[in-house]
Amino acid sequence: MSTPKKKVMDPAEAANKQILADIARRNEQKEAEKALAADIGLDLKPERPEAKNAFEFLAEEWDRKSFGDPPATYTRIVYGPDPLLNSCPDMKSQIESLGLERYAEATADAIKVKQEKAAVDPIMQRGLRGAIARFGVACVADAFRKRILQIPQRTVEVEADGEDPLLLANPLEEAVIRYGSPGMAPKFLSERCIQHFGLRGYVVVKNENGDPVKVGTLIMGEIPERIAEARRRHYLEESNAALAGIEDGFRGSVERDLRGKEGFSVLRSGENISAQAAGDFADDPALAATYLGRSRATGFRVERQA
Repeated sequence: MSTPKKKVMDPAEAANKQILADIARRNEQKEAEKALAADIGLDLKPERPEAKNAFEFLAEEWDRKSFGDPPATYTRIVYGPDPLLNSCPDMKSQIESLGLERYAEATADAIKVKQEKAAVDPIMQRGLRGAIARFGVACVADAFRKRILQIPQRTVEVEADGEDPLLLANPLEEAVIRYGSPGMAPKFLSERCIQHFGLRGYVVVKNENGDPVKVGTLIMGEIPERIAEARRRHYLEESNAALAGIEDGFRGSVERDLRGKEGFSVLRSGENISAQAAGDFADDPALAATYLGRSRATGFRVERQA
C-alpha cells in the first residue's frame, strides 16, 4: 500500500497567507480597542483618514509603513540667474529681504523722488541718470520696475534637518564653516604660492583624517585674527599713501596745464559744483530740467577700505 504524498505549499503562497493572517489579527485588535474605548466613553479618532483613492492607499502602504513619515521641509525662494544680481550684491540682498515685487515697487517710487540716487550701485546710478535725462523720471521708474520683475524666481523645498544646499553653495564658505576655528582668520593658499613664499604665518587646517583641507587645488590655512587685522591695516596704509601720491601728481599736472588760463581751476576733493546757469543747457532742455539748481561734490579722489 503506497503512502500518500504530503502536499507541499508554494513558499510565495505561504508567505501571502501569513501576511493576510497578520493583517486580520491587527484589524481584530484595532476593533477590540475601539469597542473598549467606546465602552469607557472615549471618542477616539483614527490617526489617519481612510484612503479615498488608489494613490492615497499606495502612499500609506509604501511610504509611511515602509519608510516612515516624510521628513519635515521648508521652502526658500531663489532669485536668478540674472546679471543684475551678479553685479549688484546690494540689490540682491534687498530683493532677498523684501521680495521681488516689493523691491520693484519701492525702488520705482524712490526713483520718482530721488532719481538716480535711489540706487546705491554707481553703475546703476549712471544708467538711471542717462535714461532720466533722455526719457524722463516717470518713464524710467516704470521701466525699472518692469526690468526687475523680469528676474527669474522659483521656490525650492529643503529638508529641515539637513544642510541647506543654497546656504552652502560656495565650497570655500562650506569649508570654513566646517573646519574653521574661532578667533582664526582663514585663507586659501595655492601650492605654487606656498612653494615660492612659504606659509607666511598660516597654519594648514587638517580634516578629521589628518589630511589638509583642500577645495579644488587650494589649501585652507588659518592665522590669528589679530595678526590678519594688523596686516590688513598695514597694507591699507601703504595703499592709501600710494593713492595720495597719485592724487597729488594728477592735481599738480592739471594745475600746470591750466597755468595762465583764466576761468579754470582744479576742483579739490569735497568741493561742490552747482548747475545754475540756464545757458549751459540751452541746447538740451531735458538736461536743463534734470540738473538745473542741483549740486554735487566733485574732485579727484580714490578711496579704498579694508
